[in-house]
Amino acid sequence: MSKSLYEVHTLKGGQWVIDSTYPDREASMEVAKALHGEKRFDGIKVIKDTFDAKSGQGKEIVVYDTSKAPREKAPPPQSPAAKTAEASAAAASAAPSPAAGRAPAKKAKNQDVSVAIKAVLWLTLILVGGLGVLFLITKAGDLMGKGF
Repeated sequence: MSKSLYEVHTLKGGQWVIDSTYPDREASMEVAKALHGEKRFDGIKVIKDTFDAKSGQGKEIVVYDTSKAPREKAPPPQSPAAKTAEASAAAASAAPSPAAGRAPAKKAKNQDVSVAIKAVLWLTLILVGGLGVLFLITKAGDLMGKGF
């Protein structure tokens, strides 16, 4: 007799971790969809893990996966003349762009803005704190000067 178990896996920082396990598909799918809605993870998977006790073999099937990139439509076929023009243009370029072949990540831009805002706030806090300390030192010097 084979037994099935549904595992909910989460992806964060390039690492897949088993979040929870469930005996039925519906419960695991509800949890996976809820986790996906929270936007805390880079990806969510539900894996059906089946173990056959007689044969001692296990089998895993991915039943839900949010980490897969959507498939892009294939570009229309090019004529031979267009292919040769494209090849010669590629050969003429000195160095490929470091971002060639990569789509810009919207999430990375949001993170960059967040980091920039935090940096500006910290620098402002340090500047105001430093000026405050200088002001207090000046006032303390004035008070000591009056006392002597």
